[in-house]
Amino acid sequence: MSAAYVIASAKLAGGLTALGVIALVLAVAALFYLLRDAQLSGSAKAMWIVLVLFFPILGPAVYFAVRSDW
Repeated sequence: MSAAYVIASAKLAGGLTALGVIALVLAVAALFYLLRDAQLSGSAKAMWIVLVLFFPILGPAVYFAVRSDW
């Protein structure tokens, strides 16, 4: 293995790790606010939970954009 491959691999792994941390923080924050929201019905909460869990970056972004009263 060449040194350039190792460096590129480390940079990629660091970027993926940072993206994973961002996704985790967004998903946890969205779930926290979602479960505390008394205005949503049970089925609406279930839909948002599925969206947040299956799309951990896009789901919370959409939730925070649509539900701006958090």
